[in-house]
This record gives sequence, structure tokens and C-alpha cells, in this order.
Amino acid sequence: MSAARQQSYGTPTPQRPDIAAAMFWVEEGSANAQVLVGALRPDELVLNVTSGWFKGEWGLFAVTSERVLLASAGNAEKNTPGFVYEMPLQAVTGVADGEVEDGYRIAQLQDYESWTKIFVNGITSVYASDQRVYWVVADLMNQNADQREKASDGGVVDEFTRYRAIREAQRAGGLDDQTASAAVARMFGVEPEGPGY
Repeated sequence: MSAARQQSYGTPTPQRPDIAAAMFWVEEGSANAQVLVGALRPDELVLNVTSGWFKGEWGLFAVTSERVLLASAGNAEKNTPGFVYEMPLQAVTGVADGEVEDGYRIAQLQDYESWTKIFVNGITSVYASDQRVYWVVADLMNQNADQREKASDGGVVDEFTRYRAIREAQRAGGLDDQTASAAVARMFGVEPEGPGY
């Protein structure tokens, strides 16, 4: 989202419209919400926030236009410190459903090297988070796509296109089986032998 990086959406506060909409369900004065809002930047929109269990604590699992964040205030009774875990969306490939464990759904935050287990309250949290990640990652992939170096496919894509065209012509009745087989054979460098080929 290049436009998101070039502008400011305002100082992150619980009242900013995107933050208020994503956290409408969070209790007012929540310590986890304070940690999350404190970690946000003016150049990112908050797209989704759900509860998440990570590093032994409940916190807030957020998808923004720039990052995935897990924010927890910690637990004073257990003497566990708070934390903010973040991953830029350029490194994220998605959020997958990891089934159920201990009564909670597992959201697998996937990156290019591994995945991170986050416990959430239900499958809807997994799907909503994955959808928001998909929107941003798809937009990132489409930015300047025409300027990126193209991978060399060794002509495989063109060959597949020709093969598909031959098979479609055969199915439509434009080519008989013998002619279609001969055309496919030529694609693979084989010359038909004799009239019965």
C-alpha cells in the first residue's frame, strides 16, 4: 500500500476511526489495547484486531496496512512482562487454520521461512485475519509488477498455452484425434511416423 506509506492517518489513539472500528469490542481502558495503540504508527491503518494467546499471555493480534502485531501488557500477578511482537507484511504469506488445541483455534501466522502459532477464540478470527493479510499482500505484489524482473520459465508457459489450445480445438471438433496427437508430439520434438500416427 504505497499510498499508506506516504501519508499519515493521524496520531494513533483509541478514538482514531480505524482503531476504534477494529477494537470496538475491546474493553475501555484495556491494558493490552494501550500497548497495541502505543505500538502503532501514523502511517498504518488498523484493519483487524482479535484476541490472541502468544508467549504464554493473552493479548491483541492485529493486522494493519503495514504489519502484523501481537501486543500484550503482560500479567503482574504472574510477573510476566508485556511485549509487542511484529512482522512486516512483506514477510507474511498468510494466516492458516491450524485446527483446535486445548479448546482454542490455532492461527498459523506464516512467513517465508516458518509459521508462528497463535491461539485465537475461533475460526472466524483466523479467516478475518487471513483475509486482511491477503488484501495487503496482494496489493504489495501488484505494486510496480511491470517493473519487476520476470522469472525465466524456459518456454514452459508458452508450451502449455499451445498444448491447451490444441486440446480445446480437439474437444470442439476442429481437430481430429490423429492431428491433435501429431501436434502434441511435435511440441515434444517427436515427428509422427507413418499415416496411422
